[in-house]
Amino acid sequence: MRLWAGLFVCLFLLVSNPVPAEGAADIETEQLTDGLLQELELGEMEDFLRDQQAENDLDISFTELLKGFLSGEETYDFSRVWSWVVSHSFGVLRQNKTYFAQMLVLLLAFALLQGITGVFADSFLSDISFLAVYFLFLYNALRIFASMQQIIYACMERISEFTLLVQPIFCMAMLFSEGIRSSGLTYEMLLLVLYLIQNLLQNLLLPVVFLYLITQFANYTWKEERFSSLAKLFEGTVLLAQKVLVAFVLGMNLIQGMVAPAVDQLKRTTAVKTMGVIPGLGGAMNAVSEMLLGAGILIKNCVGATVIVVLVLLCAKPLLEIGVLALVYRLLAVVAEPVTDKRISGVLDALARTGMLYLKLSVTAILMLFLTVAVVCVASGAAA
Repeated sequence: MRLWAGLFVCLFLLVSNPVPAEGAADIETEQLTDGLLQELELGEMEDFLRDQQAENDLDISFTELLKGFLSGEETYDFSRVWSWVVSHSFGVLRQNKTYFAQMLVLLLAFALLQGITGVFADSFLSDISFLAVYFLFLYNALRIFASMQQIIYACMERISEFTLLVQPIFCMAMLFSEGIRSSGLTYEMLLLVLYLIQNLLQNLLLPVVFLYLITQFANYTWKEERFSSLAKLFEGTVLLAQKVLVAFVLGMNLIQGMVAPAVDQLKRTTAVKTMGVIPGLGGAMNAVSEMLLGAGILIKNCVGATVIVVLVLLCAKPLLEIGVLALVYRLLAVVAEPVTDKRISGVLDALARTGMLYLKLSVTAILMLFLTVAVVCVASGAAA
């Protein structure tokens, strides 16, 4: 209804005040774009970003970024991005330096005990010395895992809340250039993405990652690995599930993009052509509809680009933290393997793999929202 209301208002202004000058037409287009932009109601999104500013070191405004895309003046300073990555990487290392130091001390202690008790191969003393260091290792590994778990759950909650706020904004922007059918299906698709993030990723796959880590801890308690197949099953389940989720969301969006925009375009074209046959109003109607449709497509695509940029910025810090932790413990596993028991290096490798699984699940949640917005923008834009 708002689309047709804007269409009739623009038609009335054009008929009552004809302005053939190109400059006046540009001014009318800018005024129309500003009027449509005010209908998006970005207040809740701005409040959400302000709440995230201190926690994620973000200083970003959804409205200002959107206006920058609309004006074509948005630029990127890649030197600032690089400095941000370097500073936060060293920040992660500083925050976890106690854990790193404890792990190194335990590795040295185990190497020393292994040398001392080496003459007592397969003896009770050798087993006790290993178990003492091993359980200290497990204690520190669980503390590190708890830190990564806190990061990943906070990241998932942030993506869920952002998706919930994106729904009305993006679907309202679609109404400016598409019909109610495309907007309604996109709203349902965003609800589906939110459901998958909250119920499959958070409540199902993240606990499976925890089971994988615990299974690996139990697996390396004995010299002969007794739970390696079970651990591989858990890891393979997570990897397969994240690929299936991305493929499912992409396929659903592609199917929707092939049908819904074409139906809305047919209805819109039929209505405009029908009104265009009215004597004296046909040319004006075509001009106003093209101007309104162009402004609507511009706003919709800029909103989509803004959503994607803000989503990446919101998740950049937790993804960087988990990636740095996984890399550091993978390097520790490489260093520990030649000088200690393979079970100790196996624990470090399992911790690094857990971090990588968390990283892949976070990227999966981002990709589901990313693909939904990107495919809808491309498909509806092509249909228009």
